[in-house]
Amino acid sequence: MADKRNILVSVITQVVVSMALLAVAVGIYVVLLKTKPRPQGSVEPPAMRRVEVMHVIEVPVRRQWTGFGTAAAMDSADVPVQVSAIVVEVPRHIVAGAEIKDGDVLAEFDKTDFVQQVNILSQRIAEIAAQLDQLRVEEASLIQRAALAGKETELAERELERVLDAFERNGANQREIDRAEVALKVRQRLETFVKEERDKIAPRRAQLAAKRLGLDAELALANKDVERCTVRSPLGGVIQAVDVEVGERLALGERVARVVSLQRIEVALRLPGGARAAIAVGDEVILTSRSAITQSWPGQVGRIGPQDDETTRTMAVYVEVEQDPHDRGLLAPGLFVQGTVVSSEVELRSVVPRRSLLGDHLLLIEDNVVRSYPVQVVFHVQGDFPQIGVAAEQWAVLAEPLPAGALVVVNAARSLPEGLEVEAIPLNGPPQRARAGDPNGMELGTPDARSGPGVGR
Repeated sequence: MADKRNILVSVITQVVVSMALLAVAVGIYVVLLKTKPRPQGSVEPPAMRRVEVMHVIEVPVRRQWTGFGTAAAMDSADVPVQVSAIVVEVPRHIVAGAEIKDGDVLAEFDKTDFVQQVNILSQRIAEIAAQLDQLRVEEASLIQRAALAGKETELAERELERVLDAFERNGANQREIDRAEVALKVRQRLETFVKEERDKIAPRRAQLAAKRLGLDAELALANKDVERCTVRSPLGGVIQAVDVEVGERLALGERVARVVSLQRIEVALRLPGGARAAIAVGDEVILTSRSAITQSWPGQVGRIGPQDDETTRTMAVYVEVEQDPHDRGLLAPGLFVQGTVVSSEVELRSVVPRRSLLGDHLLLIEDNVVRSYPVQVVFHVQGDFPQIGVAAEQWAVLAEPLPAGALVVVNAARSLPEGLEVEAIPLNGPPQRARAGDPNGMELGTPDARSGPGVGR
């Protein structure tokens, strides 16, 4: 019983002490709360929000169209072998990536068989030449023999006339006539034979001349085959691939090497079909590759495809780029690039930074109050407009000019409800109408090659 009484006293004691401590803590909190210093209320009105604005200026703008394409070398060659032979030599410097000049030797092929063919044909031609010389000798001899035979025939005819005349005067008999006639016929047959042999000379000469021409053609081809055993580069550039080894036998037409010139590069850009009316040959183009290092190359439209693609509704624009093959940062064949074509047609338009748009509205400041103003964007451009005096790279071109003296909020991403009273901070001066061809700043909104092309629609 005594133990139970002690436990009860201990519990009651702990509860009383805890309640006392809690009461002391509450008392301290109340004292501190009532004695804390009171801040003095502000009697000044709240400050208005400061907002950056700009005066809208009409500037000359050239429309931009953006497409994509793959770069390709305009001058390249897959150098084939033109004879079927064995490779006997490939120069040590002929390797992939090596720079070569026009006419440099790429490979040497075994020319023994072709040299022998040249020798055989040369001997046959010499034989034809000897036969032609022999014909000239025979022709000269037959001409002389024909002249002699003609004279002998004339003498035989005169002899027959004398015998006939003597026979009419009873000075000759029939046997003498017959003998004279036989002698005349013999001379005539001899003359006919000699003339026939002489006339055969011309056809024989023509036949030999034709054979000579055929052999000359075969000899020229044989000499050409000997030259073809030495394969040379048809243009200067860089070797992309070497496909032969010493000892390998190649068939006619197989590739020896591929040579690419980096001086002229062409890109077939695919643009929307609607751009056809606004693009012309000679228009400026900025090509950009957004890889690990962003690079840009200026070019111009060289050709325009005549037909739109029925599937993609796009047109082909061929952009030509001239570059120094020894410069760093070359536009390499096979590189996929983005291209922005800048139309040569100039329009005076109101232009605002693209970040000023809030959907299809702009935020205007009228009497220090935010107003929402609907606008229609014709297209977007990328570049720099120093005439405006506001730093931006991407711009929206408006279909209609804004009200006179309008102040546009530069950054519409800020939370500015309509009707809010703000303090306008102009970033540029009052609007001054720019004229086409204004030399100030960058040309007519041309895209900056350093920043790359933007969206052109």
